[in-house]
This record gives sequence, structure tokens and C-alpha cells, in this order.
Amino acid sequence: MTSLFESQSTILLVVSVALAVLALVVALLCFLHLRNLRRPFKGMAEVYAKRGGEGALEELLKGVDENREFLRGHSEELKRILGLLAECYCGMGLVKYNAFEDIGGMQSYSLCLLTRQKNGCILTNLVGRTSTRGYALEVKDAKPSRQLSDEEKEALEACLRTLSASER
Repeated sequence: MTSLFESQSTILLVVSVALAVLALVVALLCFLHLRNLRRPFKGMAEVYAKRGGEGALEELLKGVDENREFLRGHSEELKRILGLLAECYCGMGLVKYNAFEDIGGMQSYSLCLLTRQKNGCILTNLVGRTSTRGYALEVKDAKPSRQLSDEEKEALEACLRTLSASER
């Protein structure tokens, strides 16, 4: 048995040193982690040392009340912003096309803009060689106020797809 230790002494020494270095690294990491855990309580300990337990508790509760008011104020602001966002256009469908045979370049278009409640409008612009015509129609609950052209239907469907995708 002694001869086994003597023949493997170099390997045992290397393994022992490696384990000692590993233990040192783990101890250092534990120390750093413990120091980070103490950091939030350092300020409270200073207040405790100056004002005692009762004073420290009063200070802590004062901070809790201030945080509650801060969050309450921001909660109302957040609700207000969310209310405004509900009325904004968040869906869009655009179809470009050639409205007339003698005009190329896909210059005519139908653009649908809708809110989350599927209210909004479809804007259509028809570009010809000598004139341009624009039309607007209202959409409520995804239902247009008049019969749609094929391009306007396509714009409405594309817009509804973007709304569905944004809800996921």
C-alpha cells in the first residue's frame, strides 16, 4: 500500500493542490455573495445604530408609505396612458395597385387603419394620368360603412391580421 502512495505521490499532490484551489475559489465566491446580500441592510443597520429599533422601524415604514404613494401615482398615470393607447391606431393594412390600365407603377392604394376595438377608416387614393381621386370610409367593429372594392377588402383583411398578430 505504501508503495502505491509513493508511486502515485505526484498525482496525489496535483489533485490535492487543485482541490485546494477549487475550495479557495468557492470560498471567495461565497464571501462575495454574502457581501452582496448584506448591502441592502447596511443602511437599515446605520439607522438602527443611530435611532434604535423603534426609530429604524418608523423609518422603514415611512419608506414603505412613500413607495406605496409613488406606485399609486404611477398606476393612475399608467391607466391614463393605456386608455389613450386604446384609442390609437395599432393595425394597418396597405394594398398598392394600378387602378387604371394606362397608369403603371402601383401608384394607387387602399390603406386601412384600425384601433384595437376595430374602429377606424379606409383611405383609398386612385391615381390616373390626368386626375387623382381620394376616398375615405369609416369602419366600426370591423364593418365598413359601405360596400368595399376588392383592394379595400384586401387592405381591411390585412389590417385585421396585424391586429390579431399584435394580440398574441
